[in-house]
Amino acid sequence: MAATQEDIEQRFMTLYDTYQDAIFRHCYFRVYHREIAKELAQEAFMKVWDYLQKGNTLEHPKAFLYKIATNTVIDYRRRKKEDSLEQLQDTGFQPAGNERIEDATDSKMDVDALMTVLDTLEDIYCEAFLLRYIEGLKPKEIAVMTGETVNVISVRITRAKRQVQQKMKHIPTV
Repeated sequence: MAATQEDIEQRFMTLYDTYQDAIFRHCYFRVYHREIAKELAQEAFMKVWDYLQKGNTLEHPKAFLYKIATNTVIDYRRRKKEDSLEQLQDTGFQPAGNERIEDATDSKMDVDALMTVLDTLEDIYCEAFLLRYIEGLKPKEIAVMTGETVNVISVRITRAKRQVQQKMKHIPTV
């Protein structure tokens, strides 16, 4: 039996209400620009809406949303080559003030320093680190989202964590 328009709208609104902040953060930590991240998150949700409108169902909605958001960011970067974080900081851009977040080792890190370090990692490691420690996804959820095995994701997370810890040791503290 086909879902009614009301059912589709309800499913979409539930997804949107549940994941809008997380998808925005996911986009933000990839483009480092608040307005662009908002647009990319909205674009990702519009793609999900179109997908649901076509009568499709979501077996793993969270993983599907993150995959759509990731692909939307990749598409954006292909359309417009983005300046690196260092270039943005040279022009005066500072991400979200002096906020601090907790890293994988439970110690406080400066967001600017963390973003600088993450910008130096290979994409696969940066993505694994962000999804695990910033977005709070479990390796199994990341594996579903990326199409990789849980073991591959766990190895990437471990390597990313090790690289971040090593590079953070070499950043002077203020």
